Amino acid sequence: MSIKTTHFRDMNQKSEDIFEATLVIGKRARQIIRERIARNEIRTFDSNAEFEDGEDLEELEPDINYVEMPKATTEALGEFLDDELEWTYGNKEGEKSAEE
Repeated sequence: MSIKTTHFRDMNQKSEDIFEATLVIGKRARQIIRERIARNEIRTFDSNAEFEDGEDLEELEPDINYVEMPKATTEALGEFLDDELEWTYGNKEGEKSAEE
């Protein structure tokens, strides 16, 4: 997997606020991770699992069917820069929107 530099000005051209862009990308990355977990592409590890005597975490055999996926943040950033993401601002409870 190659590393590609992304300039802040590229993100700033897509959004008026760099912090807004960062939040949108971060939320999308979390959505991608949740989708991967739901499709069982990511296996979660139970940290409370008990091992039998003599069994060590390092000795466990790795999954042979490992598939390398792009990082969720990289995928979310690509979607943001390609104008594939849309977002809206939610109203706080009790606030009236401009349409009401």
